[in-house]
Amino acid sequence: MDLGLKGKVALITGASRGIGRAIAQALAQEGARVSLCARTAEALERAAGELRAQGHEVFSMPADVTDEAQAARWVRSTAAHWGAIDILINNAGGAVVGTLAELPDSAWQESFATNFFAPVTLSRIAAVEMERRGGGAIVNISSIYGREAGGPIAYNAAKAALISLTKMLAREFAPKSIRVNSVAPGSIIYPGGVWERIFRENPDFERDFISHDFPAGRLGRPEEVAYAVVMLASPRASWITGATLPVDGAQGRSLI
Repeated sequence: MDLGLKGKVALITGASRGIGRAIAQALAQEGARVSLCARTAEALERAAGELRAQGHEVFSMPADVTDEAQAARWVRSTAAHWGAIDILINNAGGAVVGTLAELPDSAWQESFATNFFAPVTLSRIAAVEMERRGGGAIVNISSIYGREAGGPIAYNAAKAALISLTKMLAREFAPKSIRVNSVAPGSIIYPGGVWERIFRENPDFERDFISHDFPAGRLGRPEEVAYAVVMLASPRASWITGATLPVDGAQGRSLI
C-alpha cells in the first residue's frame, strides 16, 4: 500500500538512536524527506549519514528541544531548507527515577521539560508551518505509563500530561486539517538502550520482568513502534485524530 508519504517533510526529535532513529528510517523508506535533531552532534550525524548512504533525503541539526530557541531554530531551518513541514514526531524523552520524597522540584521540571513542554513548543511552531501547507500530522510518543500507573512517578505524570495535550490539540487543530495522535510504547530494547544495560547488569531481573509483564516473552523493538507511528502520520489515517495507540505486546493492563 502507498501510504501517501512520498515527498512529505517529517521532523523527528531524539532521532539519533532507538525509537527516534527507527521512525526516521521508516519514514524515509516511505519516501518522506526527514529532518532529524538530537542533543549529541556526533551521534546525530552518524544516524543522518547512514540514511543518506541509503539514498534518503535528510536534513539534520543538533538541538536541545528543551531550549525554546534551539527548538524554533531547527523547525524554521527545516522549513527554509525544504519549503514546508508536513509531519512532526515528538519522540525525545527521558526518565528521572525516585520517589516523591527523593525528587527535588528540579527533577520534576527536568522531566516535564523533556517529555511535555518540548512537544508543546514544537507543536506550536510546527502547526503554523503545517497550516500554510493546508494541514499536517503530529505524533507524540507517550508511554503505557502515561495511560496507567507504573514507571517512575515524574515520568508517568509527564507522559499522562502528553496524552491529555494530544487530545486537546486534536480538537483545537482539526479545523486546520492538522491531526494529532500519540503512540504509547511499552518497554523497548535496543543496542545501547537502558533495558539492554539493566538486563546485562541483572539477568535475574530480566527473567523475572519478562515472565511477569510480557505475554509474548520478549520486549518490543524500535521498528515495531516506528511502523505504528508511520501509519498514524500517513494521510491514509485521515480520520484518526486525538487517539492514543498502545504498542506494547499486551504489556499494559489498561482497559481503554
